[in-house]
Amino acid sequence: MIVVLALALTVPGCACLYLASPNQKWLSQAPPRRLLLAAGSLLLVAGLIAWITAFRPLSGLFVTLHVAMVCLFVFPYAAALRGVWRSN
Repeated sequence: MIVVLALALTVPGCACLYLASPNQKWLSQAPPRRLLLAAGSLLLVAGLIAWITAFRPLSGLFVTLHVAMVCLFVFPYAAALRGVWRSN
């Protein structure tokens, strides 16, 4: 159950960080950057705490980094695929 909570905190945290990027392609208008950076950072820290609670501290840190890496890798490609589907 804690793993689900950790995922539910980490993935939206990465989404907030992606949306705070000036190169994001999900929204047509840029949202407030500072608010998204703060929310994303808080969500990632909360996710890190949840991962550490679920596993050992070092394992929790590496799982957090891996989930964040996968999310931040996939989000730009998902936005590109969304653009391709809309153009058809």
